[in-house]
Amino acid sequence: MFVVTFVRHGETECNVANIIQSHTPGQLTERGVSMAERLGIHLADEKFTRIYSSDLKRCHDTTLNILKQSSHHVPEKEGYSVEELLVLDEMLRERSCGPLELQPGEELAKIMRETGLKFPYMPIPGGEPYPDFKQRTAKFFNMLCKLADVAENEENVLVVTHGGWLMGLLDHLVDCPHDIEDFDESLVHLRPHNTATTKLVIHKHDYSKSNEGSKRKVTVKHVHDISHLPDHLQKEA
Repeated sequence: MFVVTFVRHGETECNVANIIQSHTPGQLTERGVSMAERLGIHLADEKFTRIYSSDLKRCHDTTLNILKQSSHHVPEKEGYSVEELLVLDEMLRERSCGPLELQPGEELAKIMRETGLKFPYMPIPGGEPYPDFKQRTAKFFNMLCKLADVAENEENVLVVTHGGWLMGLLDHLVDCPHDIEDFDESLVHLRPHNTATTKLVIHKHDYSKSNEGSKRKVTVKHVHDISHLPDHLQKEA
């Protein structure tokens, strides 16, 4: 079994101020740190075999605060910290908003009103085109699928990324060639709360001729779950 838990980063100062972060680093608030720590406690007994994070500071810091709560060392390497598994990956960055970086969120709201499309789906002049962004999420997901195919043992993967990135990934799952089980497509357009988790099981695909034409199976366990957060952290600041 190849299990992947995707996480949106903790609350940031720009989230609270409604400032467009895009590819800027982002600084976690005290609430954001608490969110990550709560999630870490919730996942403390999970033995992760692979850990990925966006290389942007808000995700990296979220990941480290999650891992501080881990009760496990690196598998079969006693004496090493679980942080040694961490890979920082630019593919997990939020969609680039180009010249709108660090501008008031109202600038994106104007585009949404004009186009009738929500973030991250609408066009952003000077920003990363949405089809390119969606393809970036697909590329990372396809990499995970390849790892699932060659895995000799069970794998448990943690991926810490951004709200728009997660929405792009779910949008990819809607029209990807895989057999997606237990997926409520109405959730695709919901922006995840800070530290919300989405959990998938990627099944190994049989490429034999006898199985030709069959689809890879992906099971959705949950989408944008925040049950690890107490009520006061589930509310927007």
